[in-house]
Amino acid sequence: MSKTVSLRIGTLELEVPFFQASLSGYTDYPMRMFARRYGCPFAIADVMLAKSVARPEVLAKACFQPGENEHPVGAQILGKTPAMMARAAKSLVAVGYDVVDVNCACPAPKVVRRGRGGAMLNDPDAVIDVLKAVRDSVQCPVMVKLRIGTDYSPCAQDNFWEIVSRAIDVGINAMVIHGRTVSERYRGKANWDILAAVKRRFPAATIIGSGDVFDARASIDLLKRTGLDGFVVARGAISNPWIFRDLRCIWEGREIPPGPDLAELRSIMLEHLDRVATGHAEHQAIGYFRKFIVGYAKRHPKRKHVLQTLLKAKTRKEVEEGIDAWYAGEDWPSVAGSR
Repeated sequence: MSKTVSLRIGTLELEVPFFQASLSGYTDYPMRMFARRYGCPFAIADVMLAKSVARPEVLAKACFQPGENEHPVGAQILGKTPAMMARAAKSLVAVGYDVVDVNCACPAPKVVRRGRGGAMLNDPDAVIDVLKAVRDSVQCPVMVKLRIGTDYSPCAQDNFWEIVSRAIDVGINAMVIHGRTVSERYRGKANWDILAAVKRRFPAATIIGSGDVFDARASIDLLKRTGLDGFVVARGAISNPWIFRDLRCIWEGREIPPGPDLAELRSIMLEHLDRVATGHAEHQAIGYFRKFIVGYAKRHPKRKHVLQTLLKAKTRKEVEEGIDAWYAGEDWPSVAGSR
C-alpha cells in the first residue's frame, strides 16, 4: 500500500504536513535525531554560511555532514552572492543533503548588518538572483525561508509580495514564511493571516507556515484554518521532541499520550549529553548542552532546583550526577532554604 502524502516539496513527499525547521545554534545531528525518533519525517540542519561550506576542508568536518540514517535531511544556507550560494548548494548535495533551503529571513543583527538573511528582503532582485543561481545548480528540491517583510512599511510589503511572486516563477519548490517582520524579530505574535493571504493569492504554490508553533493541537487547528500546505516546528522543538509525537497523534486522529515521565526525561537527557560530547572538548560540550538543560527542566516539578544544580556543573560527570539525582525518582536532594 502506498503511503498517504500530506505535503509535497518538489520530489520530497511527507506523510504529515510538518517538519523540523533549521534553528540556528540548535538543529545539529542529535536534535534532528531525537525529532525523527518521535515522529518528525524531515529535518533541516543548522544554518550554514555559504562561503564556509563551499570550502571542501570545512564541509569535510563531521558537524557539517548529514547522518547516514537521517534521510531525508535538508541543508539551509546563508549568503548574498549568487555564485557562492550556488557553489555551496552543489557541495551540500554532493555530501548527501536531500533538500536545499535558502535563508532570506534571519533577523539576527550580526546577519542583517552584513546584508544577509532578512536584510535581503529589501532587494527583490538580489533575492531572485540568488534563488535562480541555487535552483539552476542542483536537481533536488529548493526551498526559501522568508519573513513577511523587513517591516510593515508599504515599500517593505511591496518587496515581500514581489519576492513571493517571482520566487514561484523561477521554480522554487516551497516557501517557508515566518509570520513576523525582520524588525519584530521574535516579539509579539506571529501573523498567520498574511500567510493565509499568500496561499489564497498563489493557491498552486507550496506555502509553509512558521512562527509560534508550541502547542500541537492549536498548530493543527491553525493549519486547517489558514489553508496552508504545512508548517515547521522551530523553537517549540527545543528539548521537546515529543511535540512531533503529539502532532502526529492529532493529525492521525489518535489520542495524545501522557508527556514523558522523569525516567524518560533522564534517559533522553543522558543520551543527548553523550551525543553532544562526542567529538567535542568536554568544556565545550557542557557549555553547549546547558541551553538544552533549560528546556528539559521545564517539565520537572522542581525546575528551579534542577537548574541550580545542572547549570553550575562544570564537568560531564557533574552533569550526569545531577541528572541522576533529580530524575531517578522523587527521592530528590534536599532543597530546604532554596528559592
